[in-house]
Amino acid sequence: MLSNLIFYRSPLSVHYKIIVRERKIKCVLQFSGVNSFMYFAPTILLETGLSTQAALTATIGNGIVSVVATLIGINFISKKGRRPIIISGLTGVICCHILLASAFLLLPETPVRSYIILFLMLVFLFFVQSMVAVVYWLMISEMFPLRLRGIATGLAVCMQWFANAAVAFLFPVLLDSLGGKTFIIFAVINSLSLLFLWKFMPETKGKSLEMLEKHFEKELS
Repeated sequence: MLSNLIFYRSPLSVHYKIIVRERKIKCVLQFSGVNSFMYFAPTILLETGLSTQAALTATIGNGIVSVVATLIGINFISKKGRRPIIISGLTGVICCHILLASAFLLLPETPVRSYIILFLMLVFLFFVQSMVAVVYWLMISEMFPLRLRGIATGLAVCMQWFANAAVAFLFPVLLDSLGGKTFIIFAVINSLSLLFLWKFMPETKGKSLEMLEKHFEKELS
């Protein structure tokens, strides 16, 4: 274990570069804004003018969509490549953020506006849970070299929760001060994430773990 840790810390090692790349892919999921919607959906809907009871009731849809979308994603990922799935999902996420910002900033405050925003939130969750999240959690187990998979996976999940906490703490502050413009920020961040994935996201479908390790050693050495 100690030798693994020392090898991991070496800035020149291929394994170090793999772990750094995976951490960046990990940030894609959290900075998509998914947990902002999961944690603060009632707050978002209250901002649109819905009553407290209506906002709480409407957010039941979050859980339903998340479960259904995950089941669809699990079935879908076995048939298509990882890259096209996550890139398509992130493109949908960006479009949803732009539409949410437009709905907040341009539409008059009516019940129709509230339900349009709710609909866009559910579409956003569908893209994340069926395309982005399923690929991310699968990639954690596929990218890391065998000898470091245990500790590297633990570190990846730990850092993922740090990113989760950062988004969770910042989102309500941004929503309170910027309102719908908050979703423009998310759209910009996700656009940068999309460019990163387009350039650095490997395709792992149909490759064994040993083949992937050799691929990364060749690419990053």
